[in-house]
Amino acid sequence: MPGRTTAVAQVAQSVSSPDVAVSRGDTTRHWGSWLQNAVFFFLCLFAILWPHSIKGAQHAWQIAFLLWLLTLAVERRRPFAQPLIAPLFAYVVLSAISTLLSPDPYLSWDRMKLVCLVLTGIVTAQGLKRLLQIRVIVVLLILSGLAAAAFTAWQYTYGVGVRVISIPPTSPLEHDAYIYKDYIITRVNGSAVHTPVQLERAVRESPPGSVVGVDYVRGWPFHRHRTFITRERFLASGLGTSELQLVRGHPFRAQGTLGHYVIFAEVLMQIACIVWGLLNTTRRWTTMYVLLALTFLALVAAIFATETRTALAGLAAGCVIVALIFTDKRARLWTVAGLLVLIIAAGVWIQHNRGPAGMVAKDRGTQFRVLMWKDGLRLIGEHPWFGIGMETIRNHWREWNIRAFALYPDEQSHFHSDVIQIAVDRGLPALSAWLWFVVGYLIFLVRLARRAASRSRFAHGVAAGLLAAFIAFLVGGLLHYNLGEETLVMGLFFFYGLAVAIDRMLQAPGSLDVA
Repeated sequence: MPGRTTAVAQVAQSVSSPDVAVSRGDTTRHWGSWLQNAVFFFLCLFAILWPHSIKGAQHAWQIAFLLWLLTLAVERRRPFAQPLIAPLFAYVVLSAISTLLSPDPYLSWDRMKLVCLVLTGIVTAQGLKRLLQIRVIVVLLILSGLAAAAFTAWQYTYGVGVRVISIPPTSPLEHDAYIYKDYIITRVNGSAVHTPVQLERAVRESPPGSVVGVDYVRGWPFHRHRTFITRERFLASGLGTSELQLVRGHPFRAQGTLGHYVIFAEVLMQIACIVWGLLNTTRRWTTMYVLLALTFLALVAAIFATETRTALAGLAAGCVIVALIFTDKRARLWTVAGLLVLIIAAGVWIQHNRGPAGMVAKDRGTQFRVLMWKDGLRLIGEHPWFGIGMETIRNHWREWNIRAFALYPDEQSHFHSDVIQIAVDRGLPALSAWLWFVVGYLIFLVRLARRAASRSRFAHGVAAGLLAAFIAFLVGGLLHYNLGEETLVMGLFFFYGLAVAIDRMLQAPGSLDVA
């Protein structure tokens, strides 16, 4: 018995020895470090995919979030307290209460996933530890935006297909295949076509008597369709003659790979704001300054191709306000001059492409917005506390007398304003919580940029760019429901997470490893 007791005591002593504790600590640190690197990888992946793929970006941040939760469990630590969590928490809770009281909860709960995208900002802020990581993410984000702009340039030069610019009303192509003027044929029998010659060759090389499969797009944003017509009827449509006039086709309004020109424009707008912030804090006429300037111009050109007025206005507002706050008098004058050039160029370009109606109150989109705003203000007065419920307007618009839906049945969408939409859907308390976040975040960004100015030129530039991007987002939200678009909301809170991460790095010794 004494021997057995001694043996047990020796085992107990060995288990509790410092060497074993160190071994366990090393294992925890190893897995914690591996998980932190994995979180950083998926945040980088988000930055790459955000301008190109909604689902890809969504899956990237979701995986990062799950890995971050696992990191907390492995390292047995709590998240650090983030600024502005209180208004965001109130915003989410009040939105959830409105959803519970909604006449169609199944519709409103589906939209709660957009409200819960605040988690994107949490995992971004918590998952980044050093400024070098933010530099990698910002560089990847800018390069990805530049790739989207290059893709747009390719679409407008090489083309996306063959556009029909003139077709006889009795043409078999119109009668049999339902292809009309301004439709763009993209494929014939599965083979891509970009010129009239390629289209004609593909049809003529089809076997006699065969049925030709034709893929085409119409409208903007593109609606993709497929139709069929016999080889002989296609040739009888005037193919290769002046009766059927074809040209190389390009998008009427650039939309990248995101599927909608407004979303694409506002994504590029926010990336351009980041570039602008870095441009204003980079030494003049260095190689980096020239590269940033060229990137900014490329992004602006791509935004012009979308013909989206609010994106251009938001970009101008964000850039000018940042220049007025953080640059000297000479730079301010150049910025204002550039703004005037941008406004004039935007007006001429949009009027040329969309016609005079695009600039006046007769524009169809403007009339729709005005009617929605009027009915929205009325509904706010009738349902001030928790609103009517998100998305319920689609089922109850007749009951609530939404005039725009009756006059424009093909454009039933939303109230085209973040402020009005939140108040109508979720009530004035939820709107108050959102405005609390907006004001607090603006103050936070201004202070962050000023604090970073003396510590790191790069951090100062990113913070200034984040301020410009948020101002641009708010301007876009005056005429669009930005908070209803998953891509834009993910970007908003991702940028918020970057700002919070920089704020924490300014307080943590050794985190500012980039000058």
